[in-house]
Amino acid sequence: MVKTIIADRMSVIVQCISSILIATFVSMVVNWRMGLVAWAVMPCHFIGGLIQAKSAKGFSGDSAAAHYELISLTSESATNIRTIVSFCHEEHIIRKARIFLEIPKRKSRRESIKYGIIQGFSLCLWNIAHAVALWYTTILVDKKQATFENRIRAYQIFSLTVPSITELWTLIPTIISAIRILTPAFYTLDRKTEIEPDTPEDSCLERIKGIIEFQNVKFNYPLRPAVTVLNNFSLQIEAGSKVALVGPSGAGKSSVLALLLRFYDPREGKILIDWKDIREYNLRRLRTQIGLVQQLLFSSSIRDDISYGNDAASETEIVEVSVEANIHEFISNLPNGYDTTVGEKGCQLSGGQKQRITIARTLLKRPVILLLDEATSALDAESERTVVSALQSLNLNNNGGLLSRTTQITVAHRLSTVKNSDTIVVMDKGEIVEMGSHSTLITSSDGVYSRLFRLQSLVEN
Repeated sequence: MVKTIIADRMSVIVQCISSILIATFVSMVVNWRMGLVAWAVMPCHFIGGLIQAKSAKGFSGDSAAAHYELISLTSESATNIRTIVSFCHEEHIIRKARIFLEIPKRKSRRESIKYGIIQGFSLCLWNIAHAVALWYTTILVDKKQATFENRIRAYQIFSLTVPSITELWTLIPTIISAIRILTPAFYTLDRKTEIEPDTPEDSCLERIKGIIEFQNVKFNYPLRPAVTVLNNFSLQIEAGSKVALVGPSGAGKSSVLALLLRFYDPREGKILIDWKDIREYNLRRLRTQIGLVQQLLFSSSIRDDISYGNDAASETEIVEVSVEANIHEFISNLPNGYDTTVGEKGCQLSGGQKQRITIARTLLKRPVILLLDEATSALDAESERTVVSALQSLNLNNNGGLLSRTTQITVAHRLSTVKNSDTIVVMDKGEIVEMGSHSTLITSSDGVYSRLFRLQSLVEN
């Protein structure tokens, strides 16, 4: 698209330059005296056309800028229409919009007057140039230095190129500006990524077991290098075990999942899967065996959302994972069933319904490693128990036909969802402060986990 726009502008520039050169040559051949006069009065044409182009562009830009606040108000009001209606705030929004329109109205009046004066001045310059050229034409005819027809031809040939000169002058700064803006984008596109998803290309990844180990991992987000997210983080997770990461916000729980999916690489330390550095795996193939549950839907049917990334899934498989995620009954009661459109970002569904669909989508992937980032945060108590029970009893078949459980890593703030985890890892400021089962951690009266559990129990009661 960008190349097409630049190519169109460059073609116009070449056309304008060719027109100017050809007109100059032809006018000189017809009558060199008239050609020189045409060049002499050309600045008047050029200045007049440039004034018109610049003033028209500025007038349009000022009008758009003046309506910016109104556009922002309209967009915000449309997005939050339910809140506005619930507070009976419609009249207030209308009054506010009228106030925002007053300033552009006054400004448009002033700009219209200014624009009219500028246009009149530019047209005056054009008429003066025409008058001078035609006056000189009469002198040449009176002195019999040229015929009237040749004088008119020479002048008209060159005067018709005035729009080309004006357009050329306005296009060149646009091209320069576009190149200046696109240079960082081209630099980004040409930059070699640090995490290449298809390297090594000859990697033949078999079904992994799901053994995970973090070895003294230190991590900082690239845009926040001064903030340490994980500090000497070490953790071993056995295949088929259920591990929960809990702790206050900002402790680095979700960052652990991001590192496992290799959205980022650690600054120091290693992450091993099946005793092999994660950087030695073909990332694209590795991610096919890792499932991430996030509350994100696409504007399509429920069937397409569940089978996203797995187009070969059968109807039986889709229904099976929907039952596991406790969403099949709800979908069956819809008029169009699995063909129901969820709307933009799933706006036609409740938060709990969206979350259960994303869980079903991940279960359809049948991952060896299952990552759940607040996967039950939007569910009611009954749905939460059903989904948690389904996740706890989830079994996957290996390529070799052996039955083995999936490794589950859950990030949660609601501790009631992780009580049955094999290991609960309590994190704070990027470090592990406690680790053990629910029954073990709850016995420590001054522990972080027991304190959080008591606080949540008080709130729920």
